[in-house]
Amino acid sequence: MDANKIAVVKFGGTSVADERARTCAIARISEYRRAGYSLAVIVSAMGRMGAPYATDTLLSLVRGEDTLPETRDLIMSCGETISACVFADALCKEGVPAVPFTGATAGIQTDGIHLAAEVTGMDTRRVLQALAAGNVAVITGFQGISETGAVTTLGRGGSDTSAVCVAGYLGADETVIYTDVPGVAECDPRVVPEARFLGEIDCDDMLLLARLGAGVVHPRAIEAGKRFSMPVWVRSTFESTQGTKISALGNKPEGFVGIAMKRRGESDAVSMVYRDAARVAGRVAELFPGAPVGAEGDAVSVMLPGAEAAAAARTLYAAFAR
Repeated sequence: MDANKIAVVKFGGTSVADERARTCAIARISEYRRAGYSLAVIVSAMGRMGAPYATDTLLSLVRGEDTLPETRDLIMSCGETISACVFADALCKEGVPAVPFTGATAGIQTDGIHLAAEVTGMDTRRVLQALAAGNVAVITGFQGISETGAVTTLGRGGSDTSAVCVAGYLGADETVIYTDVPGVAECDPRVVPEARFLGEIDCDDMLLLARLGAGVVHPRAIEAGKRFSMPVWVRSTFESTQGTKISALGNKPEGFVGIAMKRRGESDAVSMVYRDAARVAGRVAELFPGAPVGAEGDAVSVMLPGAEAAAAARTLYAAFAR
């Protein structure tokens, strides 16, 4: 492998949840190795709530308002640590040399805020040494270490953020977030089945959609990509597809960009990113008489009871999507 040609790839919980998923993830890694890349792999904890090593499952063991943040951080970090060891072992058994790292041993430094830390730097020496020796570096997402040596976690979506930050500090040539969907769609395809997957999207548009509730990539990961001026790809672990490239576009598309939904109290905000959204706020209000509608910048939102949100997203898509 050429240690000067680096890819950082992140696999979420569903991509490492079981042997079948890990086999698909290893296939993606093999594609990069054949293309001559050295790889740093960021992994989330295995599976979702209810799975034995999922973050929420581990956290339930110490649930209580009196549990120290330090305790919560340490037990939550165990899910990714288990995942990194299991995945590195699976790679080795497939003939791919791999070394697991925790956030601390990978040199990921944080500001020390428990449960919501920010990545402040990275001592890349150990990871680069592993890559130079021909190993895949399998690194725990979602965590790092403070100046005082405390394990700290990055909050929800932290593994996405870990991946982009590690890529930035390593000077990676490609950064990919692998998930269980083929890329970024104009709307959640579970809600709008005809929603199209995008080949590319501007990073500011993606950041706005993420803040409005689109769950494919965490907002802090997109902010990190902007900070490092680094494109980020979203691709499926389970099929070889081009995916979606998130980057700063010179020419942003006019009109409709996408739709997101987010719970706000007793209601859902169904929001549409549309260039200069005030131009279409009146038309949105006509579609939902009596519902509060607001527009700011490139977003227009309508507040509705949760039971009506999916139908509202489909109505907006039919009315405005190109």
